Amino acid sequence: MRFLGISCITCALVAGFANGQGKPDFSGTWQLDATKCELHNLKLADATWAIEEAGNSIHLVANEGKNKTELKCTTDGKECSVSGEKAKASFWYNGPMLVEMQTRGKTLRVETTSIVPQDNAIDVLVFTKHS
Repeated sequence: MRFLGISCITCALVAGFANGQGKPDFSGTWQLDATKCELHNLKLADATWAIEEAGNSIHLVANEGKNKTELKCTTDGKECSVSGEKAKASFWYNGPMLVEMQTRGKTLRVETTSIVPQDNAIDVLVFTKHS
C-alpha cells in the first residue's frame, strides 16, 4: 500500500449499490485486475488483498509484487499502525464507500474526487509539513 493521503476503495461504491447495503462487507481475497486500472504514479502489475471485516474492524494483508503490508484497524476513523512501514492509517465509511487515510513522514498527498457533479477525474494535492 504505497498510496498516501486519502484514497477510496472505490469498489465499495459498486458493491454497496449492487447488494443494497449501506456498508458493504469486503471480506475475502481480492486480485488486482490490471486491465481495468488507471495507474498514473504507481507501477503495479500484480497485487492481492486479503480482507477480513468484523463489526467495526478491518484486517488487511496486501501482497503487492514483492512487498507485503499488514494492518488491523477500526472503521471509525481511529489511527492504527501499518506493519513494515513508518506509516499510520485510519479507515471510515462515507456512505457505502470505505475511505482510507494514510500518513507518513512530512508529506501529505490528498486525492479528491467530485461526487456532485459526478466526475471521474482525480485531483492530487501534495503538501509538505514545515513545522
